[in-house]
Amino acid sequence: MVVPFLISVVFAAPPTAADLVNEIQQLSVDAAQTYKVRDLQISRGGVKLYLSEGVLSFLTPISGQIVGAVFTTQDVEAGDGEILAFPPNRAERASLAGFIKSPNLDEHFSSALLLFTDGTEAELREQIQQRPVHQVSDAAAKLKPEWESVVRRVAAGFNLHLIGSLLDGHPPAQGFFYAIVSARNLGPIDFTYQPEQSETVSLGRPVADKSGNSGYQLWTQYRPTHAPTQPPPVATIDDYRIETEIRPDLSLASVAKIRLSVARNTRAVSLGLSERLHIGSATINGQPAEVLQSDGRIESTPVPEDRRLPIFLLVSQSGLNAGKSYEVELRYEGSVISKTANGSYYVSDRNAWFPHAGPTFATFDLTFRCPEALRLVSTGELISDEVVKGVRTVHRRSLNLERFAGFNLGEYVSASQQRGPYRIECDANRGFSLFPKLDGQGLITLATNPEGNEDSSIQAILQQTGDLLEAYGRRWGALPIHDVVVSPIPGYFGQGFPGLIYLSTVSYVMEADRPEALRTPAIDAFFSDMLLPHETAHQWWGNIVSAADYRADWLMEAMASESALEVLEQTKGPAAVAQVLGLYKTDLAEEHNGHTTESAGPVDFGYRLEDSAGRRAWQVITYEKGAWILWMLRKRMGSDAFTKMQAALLQRFHNQPITNEEFRKVASEFLPPQSPDHSLQRFFETWVSSTGFPALTLKTDAKNHESGLEMGAVDDDFQADIPLSCTDTNGTSTTYWVRASTGSNSVEPPSGVSRCQLPSSDSFLYRRYQFRR
Repeated sequence: MVVPFLISVVFAAPPTAADLVNEIQQLSVDAAQTYKVRDLQISRGGVKLYLSEGVLSFLTPISGQIVGAVFTTQDVEAGDGEILAFPPNRAERASLAGFIKSPNLDEHFSSALLLFTDGTEAELREQIQQRPVHQVSDAAAKLKPEWESVVRRVAAGFNLHLIGSLLDGHPPAQGFFYAIVSARNLGPIDFTYQPEQSETVSLGRPVADKSGNSGYQLWTQYRPTHAPTQPPPVATIDDYRIETEIRPDLSLASVAKIRLSVARNTRAVSLGLSERLHIGSATINGQPAEVLQSDGRIESTPVPEDRRLPIFLLVSQSGLNAGKSYEVELRYEGSVISKTANGSYYVSDRNAWFPHAGPTFATFDLTFRCPEALRLVSTGELISDEVVKGVRTVHRRSLNLERFAGFNLGEYVSASQQRGPYRIECDANRGFSLFPKLDGQGLITLATNPEGNEDSSIQAILQQTGDLLEAYGRRWGALPIHDVVVSPIPGYFGQGFPGLIYLSTVSYVMEADRPEALRTPAIDAFFSDMLLPHETAHQWWGNIVSAADYRADWLMEAMASESALEVLEQTKGPAAVAQVLGLYKTDLAEEHNGHTTESAGPVDFGYRLEDSAGRRAWQVITYEKGAWILWMLRKRMGSDAFTKMQAALLQRFHNQPITNEEFRKVASEFLPPQSPDHSLQRFFETWVSSTGFPALTLKTDAKNHESGLEMGAVDDDFQADIPLSCTDTNGTSTTYWVRASTGSNSVEPPSGVSRCQLPSSDSFLYRRYQFRR
């Protein structure tokens, strides 16, 4: 008789994110994997770590994978470690030198903590096997009390990175590597290598201010010269359907349904969302999914996107397959809206109130419900705006792919008009104060003025917005949208979303009615002449064409600022432009501790300027130097060619991001045939990727002929092409270019030229300086 039997096979369930969090909280040095080592080496992105002599202890595994190790020279005679880094370009070397007084990093260290999800473990084991090393299990007993808390604290700061990397199915070569070393001279140093980022190498360290607030001091960040091509984003989103309820207490609750696509097999994707918002639940194709959200701390790794937009992990139970799309539903709530002292409303995290996945080009279907006393405006074409039983429901839908969706709300007085293809709406807060003041958030509050002047302000803004849309449309082509809303924001700034313009409340007050504190030539020009043209231009620059990374962010702002200067030139004449450009020069030349604002860093450092040199430097360099760069390029090309270049950019990069290098290549196509530096390589190296605000003087000989151009107030290696304005014997003006370096430069204009002068002060970024002879 044959007795049947069953074989039971039990398959282990894949670990959840919560499981991995628990394992990270239990990380420790592993006594069975502790070695005395010599001459080990790790190289990532050209940065080298030498574990010359010491004890190396691997950490206990997480889900069967080793993700870290500790190295120490304690109790090791002649113990030593060393880190070497050589930034590949002048700007990054200067940035590093600004922090450590050296353009290269060469530091010896006594200990290091390594975290990794790449091939580091295998590399170290291979080197260990090739060298005469000794297993020293007893050393772990000394290491554990000292390192256990450090390991768990640092690893906790990398929870999302570690867990995401363990679950995202990446090839080993695309895993991340992190080291924090205790340098003998500089103290703690962070080194991060992330091949999936646009800039793979970061060096710096966490810091705390006098109040104990944490931040990050980023010394240098770059992509090595011969780095592999950056892989495409793991996840993309191309469709949003979001329903949002704004409660009487101004908290919001949203249900976001998104269409998510993945580029490789993975269980987890990283998405961005404001840390003010808490995700309660998630599903993928109707099945429950796990969410691991940031606790509000900025992780140690200095990734620009992550530092600006806190991330969370969306984890699938069964996995996501490459090339497929998934319907994801996220339910979240929190507070991103506040009320100022006078009763107006302020929306925080305007870019982050809905989930992101890297560069977004998607359609948006947005429904908002709020108390009927509030009016709500947002991105998208207006489908309906209805009030039922005290609740206002606003439905808007985008007809085209868009980068962002924004919204604003308030107790508005509104007006609208039809201008060509556009329905333009302008909203204003009820009442104005002539005495703006700062509330606890540093925002301008405008107390209610019963007399009000809303109507005149609204009509003026409506007219100006319509004129701008028509003028820009003739220049660059019509927008792919039909509804454009201008609405107030309490603050000294504006912001442009597709179809939605935030305009500072100061711009709603006529110049003559502003208090004395807001009446200077610079402030008047900004709020009355520049801000609305700038933000309207963002409907093209930033929404149709967008920056590929933080290094190209300046370009969107500079395009908007330069466009505003062109409007100013047409409406108020060249003298008004010269005045604004002169104010920009003054700001760039302003000195702090013996250094000019301009010298804080090149324009392509983007947010890094704000972190290292302060918001003032970031604003001046990004907006004002950026405008100068494009103004000089416009003068070099000619206005017609510059406009054609802009049209080419909008056509070729419609709904896709652009890099500085791509911009340079397109711009070079529109230079006059005989232009020097026809590739614009030197122009970009001088003005975009480097610092320098030169002082110039033109020397003359005994016969009053030009004999030399002196250039100073810049570094010794500064170079620039200087356009001298020359006149020939017939009185005809021509431009003679001098390739100048710091110090004395010969001037040999073509025969027939009788006289040369420095470029006009409103055509080139320089200072006049009388050099001693």
